[in-house]
Amino acid sequence: MRGVEQIPWAYDAMCFFMEWSGLAKWRDWLAKGAKGRTLEVGCGTGRNLPRYEAGALVVAVEPEADALRVARQRAPGVLFVRASAEALPFREGAFDTVISSLVFCSVPRPEVGLGELKRVLADAGQLRMLEHVRSEGWYGPVQDFIQPAWTVVAGGCHPNRRTEVTVEASGFVIEVEGRRSNGTMRRFTARKKP
Repeated sequence: MRGVEQIPWAYDAMCFFMEWSGLAKWRDWLAKGAKGRTLEVGCGTGRNLPRYEAGALVVAVEPEADALRVARQRAPGVLFVRASAEALPFREGAFDTVISSLVFCSVPRPEVGLGELKRVLADAGQLRMLEHVRSEGWYGPVQDFIQPAWTVVAGGCHPNRRTEVTVEASGFVIEVEGRRSNGTMRRFTARKKP
């Protein structure tokens, strides 16, 4: 069964509401901080792509063909590649910035995907992420309870992942500057561990 995340019109409608309620500012922060050769992993329908600075060299990766069709219409000047975060078809150190926006909740093996991001990121490069994560408050057990059904309905999304912990365990250091939290939403930058 395809989930909401694989149906472009449903995903865009859901994102429109989320952006209206504050996510748009975080998407702006994510894209406007990109420098140099930039890889956006899991671009979905391309909602971040028009936000990049003019002249940015952006390569967008997405595994879903339907989402890629919509993204191409939204950002015709971007190079698109159909691939998953777990198997990126790029050389080691190819990108100065890697962007991930609401992706790692749905990557089947997040540690493998983060290993790939680390591989293609230049040594001095920056990982910029926007994710929803498991709450450390009362809502965390609720996320754990709904996760099996939610994952089916949402096409693979796990609402209870501890993505920041996985990022750090995958060889990154999360930077304090720019790190923000709002409920279950997180935004942050990270660098490869020396």
